[in-house]
Amino acid sequence: MNDALAELRPHERKLFGYIARRHGDPSRAEDILQQTLLMVMEQSRKQAIVHPLAYAYRVADSLIYSQARRDRREEGLGEGDYGCDLPLADEVLEHKQRVAVFEAALRRLSPIRREVFVRRHVDGQSRQTIADDLDLNLETVKKHLVRAMAELAGVMDAATGDAAEREGATRER
Repeated sequence: MNDALAELRPHERKLFGYIARRHGDPSRAEDILQQTLLMVMEQSRKQAIVHPLAYAYRVADSLIYSQARRDRREEGLGEGDYGCDLPLADEVLEHKQRVAVFEAALRRLSPIRREVFVRRHVDGQSRQTIADDLDLNLETVKKHLVRAMAELAGVMDAATGDAAEREGATRER
């Protein structure tokens, strides 16, 4: 029993430094060192420890890890602990409304402009492929894309502005 502890005494400072570095909090390192020595002493009563210093390092690591787990549990429940990765119901509704506005605006585009836009931005086709498939000039495809984006952006901006105005009016009430 005392042999293991006696063998650790010359290495106590080195063990303390190891614990302090691993734990990151020197004020708690002393407590962990004392617990480590106590556990080594208790284990040496039960069985012979061939390499007490190596065993002490393992015990210290185990205590550091268990202390870290305990600290995480004791931090308390903050607002973030109740969080969910799913969007809030009002965010889902707002997204659905924006999608509906976008789809309606997309339907209002001329058929050729809609076709060019969908092929480019939904299907990922190159402008040249679209021009070849629809027998259009490349500049015409570019013109349709620019105008489609402008029209859709205008509709979406207007819808966003209307929603902001409605929300502002609701808050004033």
